[in-house]
Amino acid sequence: MSEECYASKIDFVDEFSLKMEQIGHPRIYGQILGWLLICDPPHQSFPDLMDNLGISKASVSNITRMLLEAGLIEKVRITGERQIYFRIREGSVTDFMERQMQLVTDLKDISGKALELVKEKKGTDPYRLDRMFKFHTFLSREFPVLIEKFKKEHNF
Repeated sequence: MSEECYASKIDFVDEFSLKMEQIGHPRIYGQILGWLLICDPPHQSFPDLMDNLGISKASVSNITRMLLEAGLIEKVRITGERQIYFRIREGSVTDFMERQMQLVTDLKDISGKALELVKEKKGTDPYRLDRMFKFHTFLSREFPVLIEKFKKEHNF
């Protein structure tokens, strides 16, 4: 790969990893995930990840374990090779978003219970909880429809 192509890919990885960091993941989590989204070939070994991203073997080990547990990547073996490779798991993005949707539903249920408690006890303004409940109710209703629409449009 040319230096210019590599530099462009690393720019993407850096931008992607900063966004992952903003939502609470370690920066290296975003680096590995970002690299696996853009690398060629689509599978990468420990040394590939270490060399291309300039990160330690321990970091690769820890973060790939996290990504495997999250269901975002998978291990693959190449016939005739001893190394283990990693790649983005097919369908992982929609699966991940469906799991996030469960969190939204849980927050809707929790805020709904709290809203009822506040309304019963009087003395606390229910406005903030009401807004949270309505927002998560909306997401719980609309988000699954969007995921299904995406799956149909893109044959997932």
